[in-house]
Amino acid sequence: MARYTASLETPRPPAEAFAYLSDFSTTKEWDPGVVEAERLGDAPVGEGTAFRVVADFLGRKAALTYRIVEFEPGRAVTLRGENATVVSLDRITFEPSGGGTRITYDADLALKGPLRIADPLLGLAFGRVGDRALEGLRATLGARPPGRLPRLSGRSLNGRHHRLPDDLRAEHTFIVAAFRREQQALVDEWLPWLVDLEERRADVAVHELPVLSSAYSPARSFIDGGMARGVGTDAARARTITVYTDVGNAVRELGLEGTDTIGVLLVDRSGRVLAREHGGFDDRKATRLTAALERSSEGLSVAPDPRGP
Repeated sequence: MARYTASLETPRPPAEAFAYLSDFSTTKEWDPGVVEAERLGDAPVGEGTAFRVVADFLGRKAALTYRIVEFEPGRAVTLRGENATVVSLDRITFEPSGGGTRITYDADLALKGPLRIADPLLGLAFGRVGDRALEGLRATLGARPPGRLPRLSGRSLNGRHHRLPDDLRAEHTFIVAAFRREQQALVDEWLPWLVDLEERRADVAVHELPVLSSAYSPARSFIDGGMARGVGTDAARARTITVYTDVGNAVRELGLEGTDTIGVLLVDRSGRVLAREHGGFDDRKATRLTAALERSSEGLSVAPDPRGP
């Protein structure tokens, strides 16, 4: 079985985004791999509505019949697609976010019968098809592009100077940006999962990024010293990089919703943002970040780093 999970944010409200995507005949408007798509029947879209979709996959055209098996207006829609050789389960969820909507697309594709022996080869191709569809959906819905990590200068709590993204050394770095002292509790929710990931994978690093106004720069030694005394280990001090800058500009460039909560970004070594989450830890957010990490890792196995060695 191959799985693809990804998220995007659009300025469209949840009801509008749901109405558009639950009508699966619109796939021909945003998925470049879809050749034909039509709704079967004239009844309003709802549970049981069927669609015929013809997709070009690995150089062959395949027709699937999709049927809505779950329908929660404004919140979630799940469709099951099937033909003689494959079965697909596509779940799309909608969450209010920053005046618009966060859309998460979670798709499973499995081969039937004797063809299941080729399932391990299906994942990479399915990921590439999913990425192209996601970019098409992002363009159609006017969604915000993932963007890049802005150039930031900071200093870790062990005194080392950092210039981001130039000093990123791991292939993938999770950056947890916080803006207020009381947000440390939200940061701490993420750290067990992130640090465990860092310890298990040589291609992953983790940085905490307290972002403070440049107006506090004259008191940096005092502020950073207080933070350092409150951090228990050398490893934690090394991964915490304080940045004194224009906070509003940093929030915009990081693509975050504001300073009322924290942001968790996954970036590659060049500073390209691969995924972005907001607020405290939960399993859904971790799953989305893991999926983005796995997609990028698969891409690195077949493509060189764009910056060179």
